[in-house]
Amino acid sequence: MKKKALLICGLVITLLAASFFGYRAYASSKASSSSSTQTATVTTGSLSETLSSSGTARSGQSATISWETSGKVSPVTIKAGDTVAADQVLAELDTNTLTSDMIQAKQDLIDAKQTLDDLLNSKTTEAKALQAVEDAQKALDSLKVTAANESSAAQLALAEAQATLEDAQATRLKMNYPHSSDDLTIEKAESAYLLAKKDYKKALQEYGKYANRKLTDLDRYQALTRLLSARTTMNEALATWTWYTSNYTENDIAQADGEVAVAQAALEKAQADYDSLKNGTTAAQIALAEATLADAQREYDRVKDGPTADDIAAAQFAVDAAQSTIDYAKLLAPFAGTITEVDVSTGDLVKSGDAAFRIDDLSSIYIDLAVSEVDLANLKVGQPATVEFDAIADKQYTGEVTEIGIVGTNSSGVVNYPVTIKVTDNDANIKPGMTASVTITTAQHDGVLLVPKSAVKTSNGGQMVTVLYNGQQITVPVKVVMTSNGTSEVSSDILQEGDVVITSGTTSSTTTTSSNSQNNANQGGAAGFMGPGAGGPPPGGMP
Repeated sequence: MKKKALLICGLVITLLAASFFGYRAYASSKASSSSSTQTATVTTGSLSETLSSSGTARSGQSATISWETSGKVSPVTIKAGDTVAADQVLAELDTNTLTSDMIQAKQDLIDAKQTLDDLLNSKTTEAKALQAVEDAQKALDSLKVTAANESSAAQLALAEAQATLEDAQATRLKMNYPHSSDDLTIEKAESAYLLAKKDYKKALQEYGKYANRKLTDLDRYQALTRLLSARTTMNEALATWTWYTSNYTENDIAQADGEVAVAQAALEKAQADYDSLKNGTTAAQIALAEATLADAQREYDRVKDGPTADDIAAAQFAVDAAQSTIDYAKLLAPFAGTITEVDVSTGDLVKSGDAAFRIDDLSSIYIDLAVSEVDLANLKVGQPATVEFDAIADKQYTGEVTEIGIVGTNSSGVVNYPVTIKVTDNDANIKPGMTASVTITTAQHDGVLLVPKSAVKTSNGGQMVTVLYNGQQITVPVKVVMTSNGTSEVSSDILQEGDVVITSGTTSSTTTTSSNSQNNANQGGAAGFMGPGAGGPPPGGMP
């Protein structure tokens, strides 16, 4: 019994020793692993993607106001920083120092105003128009009444021109036929030609017998002489017969046509003279008198009921034009804004083109950026932005994209596009020309799973994270949606908020999980996952 008790006691001591050393080995292993592995917890939140650039601030509207004439500047009271209204007078020239053109403009303005006043109030124009109608009617009546019978000489000239034309036409008509109309003469000439042609052929045959002999052969020489004589006779007979049967030459006909044309022109002139003189006056004089009367009547009809809207507008335009020239002596604000530069002083002698003021509409401030072509696709009008100015410490402004250029510029091989940002909460601290740093939010995702960028690994073309569960390292496939500032948005059917992922350090052999069922994923989750060594369910509810 005593030996049995001692044996049991020894076994207990052995078991306790084994447990102690085993626990130390396990604890040592856990401490070593814990010290070499860094982890992070999966969270749900918001992630934004941004684009940063720098540019220069400018006002929404800016203008340089310059003189448009010469002279001496009257007292200037406007200072840089003053706010002015549209069309407010900023400065003007001493009227005693204006140019001759400006003085003439003053006279033109007086005349234009007088013309406008006469147009609106005077009846002289209507009376003159009526008098013009009466004078034109009298002139026309006088032409008709005093018309004399002066057509006799013109009628005689017309008859002579008619006779000359008929003679020329008769001469030309003869040329439509051959030179001779005597059939016997033509037949005789034709017979002479045929006989001569027969003799020529006979002489040609005779010459052919000796054609191969030497040029000095007498028989050949005689035969050639007879051949040439026969050819000459034949050609003369042909020419005679052809002349009898041929028409007149083109020159003959052209000369005859010319004489007909001259006679025709003379007849037409005689006819025109007769037509214009047969009533004692020319038709043109009558037509001119009638046209003059019609114009006078039309003008009277136009003004008899007072000036038209067009007449008044034209007169008013003349007044405005003269006034505009006089206004060159004044400088007006083109729009409401703030005077940002003053380049003129009292008593200055200025000339056309000299700058005097700069005005800016500081109610709106814009930033002009140059954005690389590779970033252009991510930009859209209306995207929010934050703006910081080098000259304004510890303050951040908001803005939005208002314009994206469509034409880029190439500088040293880099293509940039102009992008405009409007500062939506600008204040008096912002000055045109200030350097601004702009960050544009090009994408914003809310309520998404977030892990450190370092937690995402790539293996076999896919992306994954390693999750710690009960001391095990489990590989979970994910898809990276967006990465910004060291944080990645991931999508996964398994990973959930609260899961612990390895970001760096030693990893051991892993078990790869897969998405078997959405129901399993919904049953697990962050509430039950307690990290390494915990007793809760695995990531995403995996068994």
